[in-house]
Amino acid sequence: MSLLFYDDSPVFGGHEVMALLGLEAVLAEFPEPVSFLAAAANEKLCAKVAASAAAHPHLRLETLSYHSSKFEALRNQLQASRIRTLATRFRQLRPSLVVAIQGNIEHSSLALQAARSAAIPVTSYLPVPHSNAAMGARLGALRDVFASRLFRLPDSFITITDEMARLLRLRGATAPIHIVYNGVDTSRFRPGDAAAACRQLELPPDKILLGMIGRIEFRQKQQQLLIQALTTVPALGESCHLVFAGEGPDVAPLQALIRQHHLSASVLPWCDPACLYQALDALVIPSRYEGLPLVMLEALASGTAVLASDRDGMRDVLPPEWRFCPDDPAALAAALAGFIAQGRPKPGADLIARVRNTMSLASFRQTFSATLRSLAGRA
Repeated sequence: MSLLFYDDSPVFGGHEVMALLGLEAVLAEFPEPVSFLAAAANEKLCAKVAASAAAHPHLRLETLSYHSSKFEALRNQLQASRIRTLATRFRQLRPSLVVAIQGNIEHSSLALQAARSAAIPVTSYLPVPHSNAAMGARLGALRDVFASRLFRLPDSFITITDEMARLLRLRGATAPIHIVYNGVDTSRFRPGDAAAACRQLELPPDKILLGMIGRIEFRQKQQQLLIQALTTVPALGESCHLVFAGEGPDVAPLQALIRQHHLSASVLPWCDPACLYQALDALVIPSRYEGLPLVMLEALASGTAVLASDRDGMRDVLPPEWRFCPDDPAALAAALAGFIAQGRPKPGADLIARVRNTMSLASFRQTFSATLRSLAGRA
């Protein structure tokens, strides 16, 4: 068995984090050659793969002088020579399986077409198969028209939840779909002393602590929705303290909203969230779209409640009372009020056990590696 990983995205994202963890599992288990073709523009990805190659001589990194961009599906149709050139390289490397790492169906779609041309099996690792229109991308609906045919190219898909598999089918995928849940480090994320965590982070012990952890970007993560929810119910704004931890393009607008509405809140730079989960009464995820959010799994493994939009991986994992109608601040306010009225309950033992047993790093590595082994024809 030989594998070829391909990623031509210029941006390092969450799906690369999980793909690299899967790569490490493959390298540890199998001595056969593994190639990784990555866009040179993605310096963080190339550095991490190079570090793995230094520890595992059977891994070879090859950098690509190009990278994917908007309208990648149309671009590849108009420049067929790009497909032929990559197909030739695939034939030279002769992998048993090409693994296309795709942040969306357009990224790394060149590998889908080149593998088809070279008659080499290809699987798409596509954790988030949402449409460009649903993600709010510029000219998203038009890009989706050109990208629709790409869902029929892979010989198989790997995605992360039943809901994502359902979405793949809606978008036209007909190949087999394998589900590999994301995994988190359950040795790091554990229940702890909330009062001690509050003291360490200098958070008010007399307030209900609601947190959002991750990139501060209104278009997807919708931090502003949480603020809108608290302003619709004055009692919520008075009793709660908001904690936003992360960096991103909307830090300044977020701080301005907090000042405008005179809310009790902390905006923290990106940090190790393990202690913060222990301090929070609830993590809030009002995102427009997600896959299977690592922050949700980390919080649940830490024994912290999660209130989230009723979509994507949140719908697969969270109980109904902790989900609310997406994009609706009044629905979020009602969910928060219900959560507080019920005494701010912790996740049930069954839910915590499910996350810790089936969505751990160990479980992810084992399942990811076994899935690739099967797809490459080695039982």
